[in-house]
Amino acid sequence: MVLTVFFVRHGHAENNRDGLFPNDLKNDYKLTEKGVEQAKQAAEFLLDSKAEAIFSSPVYRAYQTAKIIGEKLSLEVMKDERLREVELGNLRNRPTKEIFENDPDWFMEYFNSETVYGLEKYQKIRERMLDFVKNTFEQGYTKVIAVSHLEPIRALLTLPLNVNGREVRKIEIHNASISTMRFEDPDLKEIRILSVDCVPFNRFFA
Repeated sequence: MVLTVFFVRHGHAENNRDGLFPNDLKNDYKLTEKGVEQAKQAAEFLLDSKAEAIFSSPVYRAYQTAKIIGEKLSLEVMKDERLREVELGNLRNRPTKEIFENDPDWFMEYFNSETVYGLEKYQKIRERMLDFVKNTFEQGYTKVIAVSHLEPIRALLTLPLNVNGREVRKIEIHNASISTMRFEDPDLKEIRILSVDCVPFNRFFA
C-alpha cells in the first residue's frame, strides 16, 4: 500500500498581513479575505485528488482553511494536534521584521541546543509529523489532505532531502500552497516528494 499526502499550508491570515509571529496561545488569527479566496482555489485544485479524508491543525487559521476545502470535497475535517504550528516561545506576537533585523540567524535555534527564544526543535517537529503520517498509514488511507503550517511542512519535506539549517530556508511554502509527498511503506523508509509549493494556476491572475 502507498500513502499520498497533500500537505496544504493555511491561507493568508491576519498575522501574515500584520507581519507578526503568531501567538496561538491567546490569539486565534483568522484568514484574511485574500486567505479565504486562496483556500477556495486550493479546494478547486484538490477536487480531483480523490482524497479520502482531510486532517487539520487545531489552530484556527488552518482549521478555517481545512473547512473551506472539506466543504468543497464533501469531507469532514478531523483535527490533529500533530499538525499544529511550531512552538515559538518568546517570539510570539513579535514583529518578524524586527527579529530578522536584530538577529538574522534566529532560526538556527531550530537546529542547535540553544534556548534563546524557546523554539521547538526541528527534530521534534519532524517526529510529530512522521507520527501523524505513520498513524494515517496504519488506518488504511491511501490519499489524504493535511492542512498545517510553514515549518511543520518544511520540516517534513527536508527530511528526505537531508538538509538542515540555512538550507531549509531556501524551500518556500506559500500560503495555501500544496506540497505532495508519497510514503511507500508503513515504516516510512521510502519517502518521495511529488510537488513542493504548488499553487493553483488561476492565482497568478488574481
